[in-house]
Amino acid sequence: MDIKKLSDSELERYHRQIILPDFGEAAQLKLKQARVLIIGAGGLASPILKYLCSTGIGCIGLMDGDRVEESNLQRQIMYDQSDKGKFKVEVSAQKLKEQNPNIKVDQFNFRLTGENAQELFQEYDLIIDACDNFETRYIICKAAQKANKPWVYASVFEYGGQVSVFNYKSQTQYSDLYPEAPEQIPLSDGKTIGVLPPVPGLIGMLQATEAIKIITGIGKILDGELLLYKALDLSSRKFKLKGEKG
Repeated sequence: MDIKKLSDSELERYHRQIILPDFGEAAQLKLKQARVLIIGAGGLASPILKYLCSTGIGCIGLMDGDRVEESNLQRQIMYDQSDKGKFKVEVSAQKLKEQNPNIKVDQFNFRLTGENAQELFQEYDLIIDACDNFETRYIICKAAQKANKPWVYASVFEYGGQVSVFNYKSQTQYSDLYPEAPEQIPLSDGKTIGVLPPVPGLIGMLQATEAIKIITGIGKILDGELLLYKALDLSSRKFKLKGEKG
């Protein structure tokens, strides 16, 4: 695959975004050359993967050590009944390649740790947090700072979610939002913590949008800001985060 230019088939596939104002072939070429690592392959990752794949991200790295379970199917729309028991990264990679043969998918069938994070982050331009626990997010925060990589954060809980971008131009960090892990049951505890299925879908789409904006340089990024979304009254608010540096 020649990453220095767009093929005729790519020009046809991505035509509807290439003709957007302030986008063009230059932005599409940036997407083709981009390498994005997604941590987690669940409810947030499902729409992220689908849309980054369809938009033409050249290389998508996916890290998750879990297999598809029955309880995942309620919100993790990447998977079907026939996928139960299979590794999520393997199922996702196969479906993404079927969706768009132009992209490359790196599979990491294990969990992120403090030991493997920094070396892995060096291989990618952007990190996306699609995990479900505070411990992993603190690992992402530290490793992204050391590797000098921006990352797109999100979290969902019951009927709402939040999104932000860390370690970008303002150098705002996840630790500015949560200096210490909140006293809360892990969101991975599906027997205790509920979530409305469309919520991670919508929040994941917002993450994908921020990723595309960061890579192409279009629009205003959620840098130093936190977006809060509530599904029950369809409301959203943005807050400036402490720790932002001019």
